[in-house]
Amino acid sequence: MSRCKNPYPEFFVDEVSGIKVLDIRHEIWVEGYKAGSEDRQVIKTVIRYENDMVMVFDNKGEQIPEYQGQYEEVKGKILKDAPTDAVFGYFPDYAPELQIVSRDEW
Repeated sequence: MSRCKNPYPEFFVDEVSGIKVLDIRHEIWVEGYKAGSEDRQVIKTVIRYENDMVMVFDNKGEQIPEYQGQYEEVKGKILKDAPTDAVFGYFPDYAPELQIVSRDEW
């Protein structure tokens, strides 16, 4: 997940008292950002089968259904959303070993 800049200041100066006060919006944003990054599934492995079906897995080995389906239907979304360290592969001629390829070749 790319780092985003928190739009809220960490502190603000209270206009009445002139005291520097913690801006709770800053903390809420930070906690929400952390929660989202932990729960979000990120593409780790993409496998294309001989019949043009595609299966996609995250770093825990869990399938990511929204990226799975026929190659031509899911290819664009996968290439757009997959991080640079994602592994792409296929099983040539129903071979038992996964053939790793570059994202361009995939």
